[in-house]
Amino acid sequence: MKIIDKYITKGFIWPFLYCLFIFLFLYVIIDLFGHLDVIIKQDVPFGTIKTYYLSSLPFIFVQTAPFAVLLATIFLLGNLNRHNEIIALRASGVNSLRIIAPILILGTAISLVVYLVNEKIVPEALVTSNTIKDLQFEKGQKQRNTTLTNITVFGKEGKLFYARTYDVATKTLHDVVILEHDKDQLLKRKITAEKMEWTGDKWRFYNCDVYRFDKNGNVIGKPAVFRTPKILQFNETPEGLLRNQTQPEFMNYVQLRDYVRLLSLESKSTARKLLVDLHYKLSLPLTSITIMLIGIPFALKRTRSGAMASMGISLVIAVVFYGANAIFIALGKGGFLPPAVSAWGANILFAGLGIFLIKKIRA
Repeated sequence: MKIIDKYITKGFIWPFLYCLFIFLFLYVIIDLFGHLDVIIKQDVPFGTIKTYYLSSLPFIFVQTAPFAVLLATIFLLGNLNRHNEIIALRASGVNSLRIIAPILILGTAISLVVYLVNEKIVPEALVTSNTIKDLQFEKGQKQRNTTLTNITVFGKEGKLFYARTYDVATKTLHDVVILEHDKDQLLKRKITAEKMEWTGDKWRFYNCDVYRFDKNGNVIGKPAVFRTPKILQFNETPEGLLRNQTQPEFMNYVQLRDYVRLLSLESKSTARKLLVDLHYKLSLPLTSITIMLIGIPFALKRTRSGAMASMGISLVIAVVFYGANAIFIALGKGGFLPPAVSAWGANILFAGLGIFLIKKIRA
């Protein structure tokens, strides 16, 4: 059986790598042409362009790996079917499950690689690519949107910063909340302000209240009230606030988990939405094996169709899966489904359907 395993493994790996390379190449080419006029106008250095696209590739790999797995699976099994090799294997006493075992193992391995890339490489790489994109490719466009809403920054030393609006032109924030936590994630200080204005080197707070808390979460004494403008220590520049806006894709699982825990103290509705993203960080890597399971029964059916038909089947499966997944995620963020159900719903539904169809073919 080792010869058959090697044959099936080789037949899967090469189409997978080929499809993955095509997806990455097309992304770079399409995006490059989309920014070509800005690159020429701004005279962006080649080194900056290279850094931007290299730092974008890990995220594109995570997003396109499942579709490459699906295409490789359907191509391999469809090719074996067309050459009657599956019939020959079954006639030799090899059942369908044993035939697909090597690609299931490969799908699991790819899911593990996707998880590691998404956890270890993507967050930092995305920060780099987005920074270059903001500063070089979309420099002029950023100025048009002069007001940003719901600015959230998860800083060092247990600080969580939130502002309802930020006027980029005047560098002024409104409805500000700053939470400071100790090393045990216990709230020790809370600062609220009606407005926070950048003076050039410091921040000036308006209508500011400062609360201090003990280890039991009780307020210590009376809050410090400042109704006249007050300069308070806050080690963050306006540019830093824009650059460090906390987004789920910029954090790994542990960082996002800690962030959700802190944010739940101030805004439970926002924390619930981010909790969906937290669960999705675990379910996303398993998309590869899920989409493989749903593609296998279609590929095992004996058919005379060619490569174009296989591409069509893959496209339909991918569109249906990602459409269902988007609906589950939207329902979770809207509060209609529990976060775990919304993040895992599509995977569980389609994986179960795939296993059912595979068993039906075996029967």
